[in-house]
Amino acid sequence: MSNEIECPDCNGHGTRLVPGALDDADTCPDCGGHGWRPMTGDELADAAERQAEDAASEPPITMDEQHRAAFAQKQELRS
Repeated sequence: MSNEIECPDCNGHGTRLVPGALDDADTCPDCGGHGWRPMTGDELADAAERQAEDAASEPPITMDEQHRAAFAQKQELRS
């Protein structure tokens, strides 16, 4: 898991428009113009919680399992 995220302040562009100027852009102070920045402590905790919830959930169904289930349903409809 990466500890960097796309900067929400500049949407990953690294620059923000200067208020009152149409063509001027200013370097984003949050990411220093890179578009990505390290996660804050709260963001890291939220990401770890989501990762733990995903790990505890049911495993994804494989395509083979989906095909077998669809075949069984078709057989039931025919009888």
